[in-house]
Amino acid sequence: MFEPGHDQASGLRRLFKPRALRLLPVAVDPQPSVSAAFALNLAAALVRSGWNPIVLDAHRQGVGSLFGLDSGYELDDLMAGRCSFSQAMRRSPEGVAVLMARRGLGSIAADPRTAEAVFSALASLSGAFDVALLHAPAATLGALLCEQEAETALLCGPDDRDLTDTYARLKSMVNDHHLSRFRVVFDGTHSPADAASRHRRLAAAAARFLDVSVLFGGSMGKGADRDAAVRDRRSVFSVAADGPAARAFERIASAAHDWRMPAFTPDLRTIH
Repeated sequence: MFEPGHDQASGLRRLFKPRALRLLPVAVDPQPSVSAAFALNLAAALVRSGWNPIVLDAHRQGVGSLFGLDSGYELDDLMAGRCSFSQAMRRSPEGVAVLMARRGLGSIAADPRTAEAVFSALASLSGAFDVALLHAPAATLGALLCEQEAETALLCGPDDRDLTDTYARLKSMVNDHHLSRFRVVFDGTHSPADAASRHRRLAAAAARFLDVSVLFGGSMGKGADRDAAVRDRRSVFSVAADGPAARAFERIASAAHDWRMPAFTPDLRTIH
């Protein structure tokens, strides 16, 4: 399955322990292509801010299909030894690693020991991945993360109906999947002030009626560069590296350093 790199001596092994792999869960949107584009663009922004991310996509209409990055192999093929990591992994034009996990992520979610082994193995790869964006349905994320205080990212559109729909999704994630902490990113908003106002309304309702934490994850306005990126199967950085969409994703990536994420190393699992 995964083969960690071999150190020359145990002393070096102690000195240069692999960096922890942090998990950044992104809930699949009712329009999966929207959350898939968000996940890949956020990963590209994390690359620009010094991270080395990998996207694990567990939806058939996710990153692989949207951006043409499907290798044909899945996480379960890798776990079973039917392929190597280099065969299963694909990279976006900006260098973001993508691994399809439509088969595999759900099964490890039901077994904490297997999940820990898989994420610890990813942490020990020679590529030194330090954050894994999990683009997955709420049920899968709930099974993986319900015992940890991880913050699940999800998107909220610009209309009042979107706010109502997002609250309903939060309610389902809390009641059905036992998630309790969230980062909501407001998509297509008219201004930062509008996004902040919508967040206050959503967070207040969630705290009062669901007793959960809904933190501000950032905001993105509408723009032709995002539409062009999806059309061309590229990230917003390939279309307009200095455009408003790229700057918005860079702000979200910068703030993500402070998000609460589970972390895995070959030796220890903790929260950072």
